Amino acid sequence: MYSDNFYKSFINESINPFILFNNEGKLLDFNYEAEILFNSISPKEIFELTLKHSPYNFGFERKYIHLKYAKMKYYAILIGYLDDEHIAIELYKQVDIEKEVAKIEDVQQTNIFSLIDIAKNTNFDFTKTTITGEYDTSIPEIKVNINNFLLTLNECFKLFIESKQVKISVHVKVGEYEVIDAKRYSIAYIKCKANTPIEASHNLERQALKSHINVFEINGYIKLEFPMIL
Repeated sequence: MYSDNFYKSFINESINPFILFNNEGKLLDFNYEAEILFNSISPKEIFELTLKHSPYNFGFERKYIHLKYAKMKYYAILIGYLDDEHIAIELYKQVDIEKEVAKIEDVQQTNIFSLIDIAKNTNFDFTKTTITGEYDTSIPEIKVNINNFLLTLNECFKLFIESKQVKISVHVKVGEYEVIDAKRYSIAYIKCKANTPIEASHNLERQALKSHINVFEINGYIKLEFPMIL
């Protein structure tokens, strides 16, 4: 039999977050991947997820569910406990084996604020939703595929049609870049936050891929990130 140190080292090197709690939700142990995960979701929220999906009796149970925290996606969880004092969860990370390489093609120089206004009018003109904005107007015109960009915005805004209030923020990320065709570009983002939590749809994620836009669902709001190709 291997020593406990071997098992602990093996778990620490796993690409799947592993977290051990006591029965009150206190962190007892976690691996490196879990430490990264805590940058996007609190241990308290993970503990609540663990209790929600825990097996009725002592033992282990694996469930296949879709979870997404910032850039990290998970397709299943394993939860287990052998006594009333400890409970553990492991999240199975979804790894993209093949990813389409972003290329600069079929793009036109455009004002993204104009595209946002078009999508806002299309989706909210006949609703009672109150829209507020926070725009970094120093963002210049950038090159995008206008049709795909608009379709992505429409899929995003559709999720908020039933909301009473929506705040749309547009800013540039500080200190982060995306490399396309060996060139480095700054990253801009559009953040949409409603008075109630909103979940990203599969339609939005599929359409965003065509526009080379990354979709993030963080604490109930939707964030679209894209390179600023000038």
